[in-house]
Amino acid sequence: MMLLWDGLQVRIPHKMEPATLDRGFIRLFGPELPAVDLRFGPERRQFDPHRDGRRILRAAGLSQEPFEPCRESWSRHLQGNLHSSSRLYLFQFRESRGVVATLFSVPPPPGLAEAIFTSLAWTPPNTWRRWCCYDITFETPPGYVLSKAVFRPGWFYLTFTKGSSVLTFDRLAPANALLDNMTLISWYRQHFHRDLGCGATILPRSDTEADLVKKPSLLYRAFPWLPGLCLPLRGKIRHVHEGNKILILTEQGTHVADAVSHRLHTSYANTLSSKK
Repeated sequence: MMLLWDGLQVRIPHKMEPATLDRGFIRLFGPELPAVDLRFGPERRQFDPHRDGRRILRAAGLSQEPFEPCRESWSRHLQGNLHSSSRLYLFQFRESRGVVATLFSVPPPPGLAEAIFTSLAWTPPNTWRRWCCYDITFETPPGYVLSKAVFRPGWFYLTFTKGSSVLTFDRLAPANALLDNMTLISWYRQHFHRDLGCGATILPRSDTEADLVKKPSLLYRAFPWLPGLCLPLRGKIRHVHEGNKILILTEQGTHVADAVSHRLHTSYANTLSSKK
């Protein structure tokens, strides 16, 4: 399965799964396999694998190990430069400004490093980013930064910020057990509507979809920078029968263009299970 997270694309090796997902960080785990930590992001300065590699080696407790270009035959076809020690690998994309530091809990068995590094791709933060994790997929516009990622049984909650704008993605499952013969609107009013604060309106479109709207107050229009104000909001709630999920996407704060909003909601509607 391919994982797309915070700009990084990586194929999850067989018998492994993501154990932790955070801003610029992925931890993969599998029975009888070494744990794999990937820390990644855009370059903040010109990356020097020798200078920066030694620094990262010291942080990983591997300062005495040699650190040199990977000489495995498969590494010759990578879209970047790969340096390694026994457990630490540093990959630098040639064209895009991205660096990936990968630490294995023990020296990786044959094929594991190849499976990971031959699948890597990088999307910089100044463009649309596609996200694909667990059983959800969506996109975020340029400049939005992951603020919070909560993964609990049956509930995923992700927020992204850009200035005063906030995007929130909720995924809840299984929908049939959550709804328990209630309508989608009734269920939402009972469990989520209070979180929207003052002046929020639910506009049903069908039995499985509704729009959420909260217009900006006069005080917000005059002083949007003041703290504690009720932010304007729009969004959608959907009951996706194919995946037995409830998807909620809200946009709060500064209004985004209608075309951007349409792309956000359309991409979030396309769940993995509905593509099978």
